[in-house]
Amino acid sequence: MIGFENHLNVFHAGKKGIDGDIAHGLAVFLNSTAVDRYFRRFSGHTQVNATDLRLLRYPERWELEKLGRWAQAQERLTQETIDREVAALNG
Repeated sequence: MIGFENHLNVFHAGKKGIDGDIAHGLAVFLNSTAVDRYFRRFSGHTQVNATDLRLLRYPERWELEKLGRWAQAQERLTQETIDREVAALNG
């Protein structure tokens, strides 16, 4: 059985694509346990819509770039390593 989604949330900067480092940083940040817990606590579910994403507090741009460069340099990402790096942003 195959399922199809009828909508997609897209990040952009001025209706243009975003830098690769930032894209990787966003992917890591959004896949962190902290963000997952935030959505479960305040939304009551893990389905995320565009409004939820707009209201989320993100790390600074330079932090996302740094996180993205870190992620790309890793041989393997695990939930533990992701969570440790995201937590270090707040440290």
